Amino acid sequence: MKKNILFISISALFCLWLLTACGLVELHSSKNGDLDGFWHLETIDSLATGNTCDLREERRFWMFQGTIFQLYCPEVMGGQRFVGQFSHENGTLTLWKVLYDIREEGDPVVESVDIIRPFGINQIENVVFRVDELSGSKMTLSNEMLRLSFKKH
Repeated sequence: MKKNILFISISALFCLWLLTACGLVELHSSKNGDLDGFWHLETIDSLATGNTCDLREERRFWMFQGTIFQLYCPEVMGGQRFVGQFSHENGTLTLWKVLYDIREEGDPVVESVDIIRPFGINQIENVVFRVDELSGSKMTLSNEMLRLSFKKH
């Protein structure tokens, strides 16, 4: 029995190595660390006025994986999802061109910032946030106008 388990384990590792070496399977590891995952937007603070918008009871989410981000809220535009690319380096998070997540239409570009403003985004392209806090459970982003606080789910 132990010989069978050892043989199966070694065979599986050899097959995985062979598939990887032949380029049939690629193994990726993200360099995003704690950023990757599903984040619930809990508050948006206006740095100019000191007002806070409490969103803990609402379902507004940001998701990060690899170099792709997604925005989702079932209450915004009937649950329309938005996607784009991002970079996370040197204490900043930069979002590029926000797109509607509509594959069959080629992911059209979002042209009105009003559509994505509920996510704390006040411009369409090259949105830059400072990463003030990032752990396995909390994230705080800020720019000259807003501070966004998230909890990881």
